[in-house]
Amino acid sequence: MYSIEQRVFLVLEYHRLKESPTATRRSFQARFNVPKGPDAKTIRTLFAKFQRTGSVTDDLVGNVGRQQTAVPPENVATVSGIIQQIPLSSVRRIASETGLKRSSMQKILRKSLHMFPFKIQTHQAIPVRAVQQRVDFANQMFTMIDSEGFDVGCIWFTDEAHFHLNGFVNKQNWRFWGSENPYWCEAKPLYSPKVTVWAAVCSRGIIGPFSFEKRSLVNVTLQFWNNLSPHSKC
Repeated sequence: MYSIEQRVFLVLEYHRLKESPTATRRSFQARFNVPKGPDAKTIRTLFAKFQRTGSVTDDLVGNVGRQQTAVPPENVATVSGIIQQIPLSSVRRIASETGLKRSSMQKILRKSLHMFPFKIQTHQAIPVRAVQQRVDFANQMFTMIDSEGFDVGCIWFTDEAHFHLNGFVNKQNWRFWGSENPYWCEAKPLYSPKVTVWAAVCSRGIIGPFSFEKRSLVNVTLQFWNNLSPHSKC
């Protein structure tokens, strides 16, 4: 940080010494009795700012640095057309097709088009037949409740979950901080060992959970149903 007096001196000396950064730095060191003066880049940048704004103050309006370039309207229109046709296009692909830099693409998408990358959500696909079966089951339950006084609290629901024994690495959250790249690589087995956990729940309580390494869950569910008492089956 330099004072206003020092900034003015640098600008005047740089102009007087025919824009020589070395001579200006030596004159600055002698004038203010400092062992080290500003480097050549600082002197040139300060002088360029004075020529551009007429000021040497350190403010945000006339701050020294690369000026923001305006985005041509034709580039905005081109990018907007590509996005409307193919919304799944990546920034890299659009930049390759238009010949623009990735930084320019980011500026157009965010500041000109006000667009943001949204993550697509996924869910389990349900066949049309399965949807109809669920509707038929619900209608059957309504009929049984109305006509026979069926207690829905007697319905048992079973489900299972798989747990991998070798752990799981989330690449988005796994980072290594250091001065050099360790070039680590985590090996992932093709068929990792896992344990399956099965349980059954109902308004009367919970059965399980039970863990299995290699066993058919269909057989487990059938054995569970066959071992239920007639009263539990309703």
